[in-house]
Amino acid sequence: MSEWIIDILDLASNTTWVIGIFIACTILFHILFVFLFPLSLRTWKIADYLWLCLVFLSLMGLVGQAKQFMAETTYNEKEWQTQQSLGDVRSWFSNYQILICEEAKILKEKKLNGTEYHQLCDWLEKRINDLNLMQKDPHKWPEITPQLTNGLKDYSTIIPRLEQKILERRIERYSERRIQNNENLKALQRTSLQQVMLIMAPVMFALALAIRLTKVTAEFRLLNPKNKRQP
Repeated sequence: MSEWIIDILDLASNTTWVIGIFIACTILFHILFVFLFPLSLRTWKIADYLWLCLVFLSLMGLVGQAKQFMAETTYNEKEWQTQQSLGDVRSWFSNYQILICEEAKILKEKKLNGTEYHQLCDWLEKRINDLNLMQKDPHKWPEITPQLTNGLKDYSTIIPRLEQKILERRIERYSERRIQNNENLKALQRTSLQQVMLIMAPVMFALALAIRLTKVTAEFRLLNPKNKRQP
């Protein structure tokens, strides 16, 4: 965030400064539009749109702030959930790789036919290498698709389909949590428009209140028989 934005945000988040804007604008609007250049009732009715729009825009700024606050609050939880889900996928491959490759080694030492075990051992090692390559960037969660399990069905006699389904569910869970985490990370980042809305929210609300208060004063004066003007 730019330094000038931070400086303005510091002022906009200063209660004294915002109250000062409200008081100053209220006094200025009273002087201009109540005493020096009094507006008609019709014009003040039109002014309702102005202060309501300012209130709406300030609310949009607060909504953006609330969204970012929620993202900051859940950041650690979503990161942990994503990491845990990725670990579950990796542990499935690692555990079976140890088990299958050990069995393939035993069959080889006993000079028994273990071709399928050797092939499955190689397949598992390749999948683990694929995961390692996907995780080259430690700050970015890799996309893991169901294609990672391509070829696993050929070894259903060694790894039952029920166990293969566990892996598929783990990949699905990881993908869901990865998407949620990425959305949460996006919510942490403000666009230029959101930054402006956040900075101006307290100021716009103060202006809206100043306009509304001035309008009330003007209407009392206009409705007073002594000061009544034709709208």
